[in-house]
Amino acid sequence: MVIGATFVAAISLLAGLGTDQSQVLWQGPALAGDAVVWSEAAGATGSLHEWTQRRGERVVYRSDSLALGRPLAASPTLLAFERAYPSCKPQPNFVCPQAEDALVGPLHGPFRTLIRPRTCTVPTSGNTVALDGGLAAYLEIDCTGQRMRVVVRDVRRSGKPLVVRDAALSSGCCRDVAIAGRFVAWTERNEVVVYDRLARRVVTRARIGPEAGIDVDLGFDLQRDGKLAVSYRLVELARAIPTTIAWLSPSDPRLHVLPLRGTDTRIRIAADRIAFERFRTPSTSTLAIADLTGRSRPVAAFAPPVALHAQFDFDGRHVTWASRRVTSTRVDCPPPGQERPCVRRETGVTSLWIRAAAGGAPRAIARLRFDDTLARF
Repeated sequence: MVIGATFVAAISLLAGLGTDQSQVLWQGPALAGDAVVWSEAAGATGSLHEWTQRRGERVVYRSDSLALGRPLAASPTLLAFERAYPSCKPQPNFVCPQAEDALVGPLHGPFRTLIRPRTCTVPTSGNTVALDGGLAAYLEIDCTGQRMRVVVRDVRRSGKPLVVRDAALSSGCCRDVAIAGRFVAWTERNEVVVYDRLARRVVTRARIGPEAGIDVDLGFDLQRDGKLAVSYRLVELARAIPTTIAWLSPSDPRLHVLPLRGTDTRIRIAADRIAFERFRTPSTSTLAIADLTGRSRPVAAFAPPVALHAQFDFDGRHVTWASRRVTSTRVDCPPPGQERPCVRRETGVTSLWIRAAAGGAPRAIARLRFDDTLARF
């Protein structure tokens, strides 16, 4: 199924509405070597930010065309992000469809086209762009031919991209894409496929969760030796129960279920350690790092009115995350006769943090004040 990008862009814009003073975290934080990157929205403008200990924070890209609802990918040398913008000039009595593309480039730019513009999208797309060093793996959608392809490209060279998967849009393929070392991974309904791009063959095809016919809410991450970390639960129970945390590898494709539970499907793996949000109670959690036997230790704890927010990232050396503290809320209902539903609006502060994976005190690197924004989670 393909839907117009105009609809997706409208939903993304609606979710960020607030006052002109609001700074809303939309993507990240993500680790890019010694840097932390993220995107935020202030009014109708989106901006990409970079922080390093030596230089502090700076803006590396600013545009009202940033596709703020889409994933952000980073490596120590590259940054990739998606955009959404009108595909034609304004015309009377004509709705101009939105175009979407993706740019890639060094952390400070300049940025160039990675994924060519298209005017349709797949509503279930997740991480459609991933980076590892100078390599990019991405999902390329053919709106006319109703096809999708997982493509690997060396951004540093001008060689021909490698297509590692070509599937029909109706196949259930490729909600998420990951790349690490010689391996590329993607989802196929309830399976995660790991492909060796040098040997040109599939090395792991792992069914996650129950047998066919029962959908799972699934997140995964890929390590450079082909290990997978997964976090999953039944779709019909999503948000109602914790997730299962497990791992597997090409040399040991059994699903190793750990004695741990997550709050959702966000998960990262590096240096044989897994970072995830560990479930404590329905309202409390910890950001934790576990080894492959299930021994874990907390990185940060969360309890109302503070919660883990948006993405987190882990590269084996550092952990970065965002916490969201809500200081006030209100219910916003329309005047009589309007059909829009009542919504909850929040005011507070989002803080971005970094901490050494080996321990030590966390460091706050940015604080974003949001004012009267729609609740997103």
